[in-house]
Amino acid sequence: MSTLTKCSIAHKALSVGTHRFDFKIGDRFFEAFEGSEIHRGKADVQVVLNKQSNLLTLDFRIEGEVCVTCDRCLEEFMMPVGYTGTLAVRYSETEQESDGEVMWIGPSETEIDLSQYIYESICLSLPYQRVHPVGSDGKSGCDPDMLARFNIVSEEEFDRLTGNEQTETLQDKLKTKKSTNEK
Repeated sequence: MSTLTKCSIAHKALSVGTHRFDFKIGDRFFEAFEGSEIHRGKADVQVVLNKQSNLLTLDFRIEGEVCVTCDRCLEEFMMPVGYTGTLAVRYSETEQESDGEVMWIGPSETEIDLSQYIYESICLSLPYQRVHPVGSDGKSGCDPDMLARFNIVSEEEFDRLTGNEQTETLQDKLKTKKSTNEK
């Protein structure tokens, strides 16, 4: 958890107004989240905090790249990520659950831990389907050996591979049936 403390802002001592914070996150940040779809990565996080007497507004801009598994060939690759969003931080005496748009903290808290919000924002910025990008040559960056395993075989090749070789193909059967019906 010590890796994540650098993504905290000590807001109590800040004056009313706008303040900017920059964080650089790397592999150790992503390793702190167990079971993550993100294996490693690096990103620059810019936070502009607007402090008012009873509300903090944080505008986020995240740019970087993360290592994910390709859904097509199962190889890891670096995928660019980008996120912009706003988080409101409100004070409350009673404990309330954050909903992604509003974070609630107690009036006595002096720091805001942004690690979970940053991590979730990066995860949500990933596309639903994660595949290698197509290169400038028009070819996929996927592992060609793995893609070759997905090629659909012809009916004759399938029969040969499964030991069900037949002397008459489906087309031959249709031709035979058509000719007998015409007679």
